[in-house]
Amino acid sequence: MGTAGLDELDFGKLSVVDLLGTEVEMFTAGQGAPLLFLHGLDGLEGSAAALRELAGSFTVFAPSHPGFGASARPARLNRVDDLGYFYLDLMDLLSLDRPLVVGTSFGGWVAAETLTKEPARASGIVLASPLGLPTADRREQYVADIFMLSRQALGARMQRGAPLPGSDMAALTKMPEDRIRRLMRNDEAASLYGWTPYMSNPKLPDRLHRIAAPALVLWGEEDAIVSSAYREAWRAALPQAEVESIAGAGHRLHADQPAAFASRLAAFVGC
Repeated sequence: MGTAGLDELDFGKLSVVDLLGTEVEMFTAGQGAPLLFLHGLDGLEGSAAALRELAGSFTVFAPSHPGFGASARPARLNRVDDLGYFYLDLMDLLSLDRPLVVGTSFGGWVAAETLTKEPARASGIVLASPLGLPTADRREQYVADIFMLSRQALGARMQRGAPLPGSDMAALTKMPEDRIRRLMRNDEAASLYGWTPYMSNPKLPDRLHRIAAPALVLWGEEDAIVSSAYREAWRAALPQAEVESIAGAGHRLHADQPAAFASRLAAFVGC
């Protein structure tokens, strides 16, 4: 499919790799220990500031998930459970030997699914504002329904500072067509993977005990997407993890506080 020009990622290399016949958009940058970065609903473009900071301490490998950005998606790949196996294959292709696996929001869910399948494949796992656990019961919604919010409302709730790509309608009207196509593909893929059950895998809580790598869970103190009850559900499901909050950050804590985010990851692995 090729790659779209992303000026935000001018500090590294944007390329396409072939994974068992599927073209995957891949961004690489930096030097140091390997880090596999799995983006959230904001795509690679929404993670640029964090990737720049991380490249100061790590060799960063950041793919666009199948169906997001400029990555192809085989029709048979339609569940986050599938993405877990997909990323194990990608680690094999890239010869990543026990990388630090980092996932933000939707990408945190993907990271968790991946390491429940092969627990020893990572040196550590960092989940920033992770989704993936059941998001509601009969009486209470634990995670805001992003599909019911307007772009402007979602953008206002997703972060404290940096705007969610595509949430500024005035900027959206001036955006090049290739960038708009990326946004539309991201939205379509998010709906495919997260429509029902909403942004979750009911089986995930019973699998998280399999994660053997050191784990860190980060939340933004001002996250307006997930509730305190949802955070506690993650603490209960992954009791072996360190859990911390980052001040001055919302759900997209990697965009609100990229330097603090990268610094905490470096400290976590002893860089």
